Amino acid sequence: MANYQHVLVGIDGSKQSEMALSKAIGAALRNNAKLSLLSVINGERFPNTSALGYRFIEHSVYDSSVKEMEKELSHYRDQAMAAGVTEVDTEVKIGNAKVELGDRFPNDNDVDLIVIGATGLNFIGRMIVGSTAAYIVREAPCDVIVVKTDQNNQAVDLQKTTYPEI
Repeated sequence: MANYQHVLVGIDGSKQSEMALSKAIGAALRNNAKLSLLSVINGERFPNTSALGYRFIEHSVYDSSVKEMEKELSHYRDQAMAAGVTEVDTEVKIGNAKVELGDRFPNDNDVDLIVIGATGLNFIGRMIVGSTAAYIVREAPCDVIVVKTDQNNQAVDLQKTTYPEI
């Protein structure tokens, strides 16, 4: 079995990402690995009146969301360190969660294991917004664990632990 050196977990504030964090802490402990907590605030391109047609929205509109997520990640970092993980870093990015979690961050930071929660979206939701987990599994340069069970490996009703249906 592989000995992982750097575990990345995607955090979005959902119950599923908390389940993923719990499993990522366990993986980091078993492997004496670095643990990175990454939250990505959706900052997609939006149409505007410039000659280019599409640009990113001014990032200052995300300031309150970034500060709130940094506070939450700090709490999760403390939780991981209290469990015994010795190296934990946190980062909040603005962009596309699929690309940041499944490509940019892992490639830029030598991540060898990504832990994420399952989406739990219904069929229509996946058609409209796509599945972040499916993209990451398909595109990641390393192993990916998609968490669908609780800490005791018991199945979880994803409908009750995810966002409302679209």
